[in-house]
Amino acid sequence: MYRLISIVFIISLLFLQSINAKEIDLVTFETSPIGKYLSYFPESGDTPLTLIAAQNVFNSGQVFTQNRQTISRGIYVEPTWFKTTINNRASLSTQYRLTIETPWLDYIDVFLVNDSGSIQHIKGGDYLPISKQPIFDRFFAMDIQFEKGLTDIYIRIATESVMPVPIKLSTVEDAINNASNDKFQYGFLYGILVALALYNAVLFFSIRKQIFGLYALYILGFVVNSLSYTGYFYTFYTTHHGVHFQDYMDVSLMITYSVIGLHFGRALLETIKYAPRLNKTIATVSNIIPFIILSLFLIDQLHFATLVAFLFNTSFAILTIILGVVAVKAKVKVAKIYLISSVTAAMCVSLSTAAVAGIFPYNSLTFKAIEVGMAFEGILLAVALASRFRDAQRDKEQAEDFARKDELTDIYNRRGFKYATTELFTKFRQNNECFGLLLLDIDKFKNVNDDFGHATGDLVIIQVANLIANTVRKIDIVARWGEEFIVLLPLKNEIEALRLAEDIRSAIEKLDTRYFDESVKVTASIGVCITRFDDANLLRSDTVVFEKLISNADHALYQAKINGRNNVYIYNNETANIRDLKTEGILKVT
Repeated sequence: MYRLISIVFIISLLFLQSINAKEIDLVTFETSPIGKYLSYFPESGDTPLTLIAAQNVFNSGQVFTQNRQTISRGIYVEPTWFKTTINNRASLSTQYRLTIETPWLDYIDVFLVNDSGSIQHIKGGDYLPISKQPIFDRFFAMDIQFEKGLTDIYIRIATESVMPVPIKLSTVEDAINNASNDKFQYGFLYGILVALALYNAVLFFSIRKQIFGLYALYILGFVVNSLSYTGYFYTFYTTHHGVHFQDYMDVSLMITYSVIGLHFGRALLETIKYAPRLNKTIATVSNIIPFIILSLFLIDQLHFATLVAFLFNTSFAILTIILGVVAVKAKVKVAKIYLISSVTAAMCVSLSTAAVAGIFPYNSLTFKAIEVGMAFEGILLAVALASRFRDAQRDKEQAEDFARKDELTDIYNRRGFKYATTELFTKFRQNNECFGLLLLDIDKFKNVNDDFGHATGDLVIIQVANLIANTVRKIDIVARWGEEFIVLLPLKNEIEALRLAEDIRSAIEKLDTRYFDESVKVTASIGVCITRFDDANLLRSDTVVFEKLISNADHALYQAKINGRNNVYIYNNETANIRDLKTEGILKVT
């Protein structure tokens, strides 16, 4: 089939007037693509032409030109030779940069032939790692200092995927400025998309709703795909995996984000409820396409895989519109927003795909249209998601729970602790129940960070938190309180609190954290305070009682630390004295 496409393309070119392309006069030339200055012809046969043979073809006049700024040859075409002539009649000393702004072209050979007859041969293409390219850039680029007079530039390009050839000549200064603008524009668009994706990823992990995860994967999948086919991956992922690695990666990522996008659309619109056949058809197509692509990869049919990928991308755009139309008819709440976003994105995707395939003019606007469309779609889909779930109480409750948890240990933080103890304090006040507080501090914890690093220190904190949570009862409330840990205990008597505190202290003493082959041991000091809503406390607010309880436990903790650490001390409310439990024999000394 691809041979037939190539033959039809060549036959159609025969009807074009074979004329010589205009030469580029550097005196009047301004930075731009040079497609209208190029003449070109496709190779025939399996043996690559030599430069001399290519020069003979160009001299014969059996070549083709076009008025577009960029030439696009389509999918899987024969290797093609291009030629232009540079006239430096004024002996300009300006340094120029020649770029071919397509990062997935396999083989690129550039020949500079001067009036003097000297020939310079520069090689590029993604068959070479970026370290061996003429310039460290996301696509082929080379700097040229043109000699006085005429310089012929011959370019041979061969690739097994798509061959858009946006060749640009610019001053080095303009090239650097354009590259900076591109980075800013892409960075801005990617920033919007990544922010939306990460926000929804957080929602997914916090409330475990599949739809948020699919949205995040869809948007991130597109960003990764875009980074690949725009060449940005190539600039920092330099390990060489073979001539077609870039092509395989582009096709794989293109399919991946489209498949996820269709699954996201089905889930968002809940198609299975009102259009089960359509839902099943799209699910089947989405699941089969990756296996088709993988099979073509395995039998080394990259060109067919590329064709299937482009057809599927076009089908993806059509299917998302169909999903939207059917959902609108079914009066799904977010269907109109989804349909608008799908139509916009489909137009932009189709424009970029058609430009790459050679159907529409290939330029910076048409190439970036897909990123602009996806950014717009991403924003609208985020609005659709927010609209669908804004009234869900579960989202609100779990988001609040997420805010009440300590990020490192996943136990309550200060806010969560106060929220969790509100009901308990009401119960204690109504029933005049006894309750206590444990305030725990890891002894000499700064030494752990200094000696073993903060990562090990964090691991110790996590293990201590887990140990406390596993030691206390289900009715007890554990939280991280700044650099300390706090436990609120509903109690029957004082001994109950003391035994629990000693169990925690003893368990921490036995805790063994590994730092490579070295054992990291820690101990903890614990301050305990017991109280109830007696006559005095009944006149105080819960906040005052709570703060007094913490203050007394903190006094006990301080005494435990200055008296050797690794102790449990209790504050006596009646005498305002602090007691050492081991000295009094209340707890067995181990």
